[in-house]
Amino acid sequence: MKKIFLPLVFALLTTTSAKSEFAMLGFGKESCSDMIISTSTGSQMDQVYQFAYTAYILGFFTGVNAMESKSTGLKEIDTLYQSARDYCEKHPSDKVFDAISRVLSQIRD
Repeated sequence: MKKIFLPLVFALLTTTSAKSEFAMLGFGKESCSDMIISTSTGSQMDQVYQFAYTAYILGFFTGVNAMESKSTGLKEIDTLYQSARDYCEKHPSDKVFDAISRVLSQIRD
């Protein structure tokens, strides 16, 4: 009984849910509404923030590609920022990470 019980308890304690938490860094943790606001002020800072978000998005895709040994997003490189922004305009309470993840899903479909 002990031989079965202890491994079972250990397995239950070490399993994680499908929606486990992880450390989100950079612009991914910002809300979509923050992205829209910071890139729509009408000032020169719009371009600075757009560049920063674009760099974050490209870094995200680079990380995905490095982990999967693929070139996902390479053909869509010029539209990745706009696709994420379009998502954010429709879902302002979501995170930028959610928008980028959705763009990734759409590319893979």
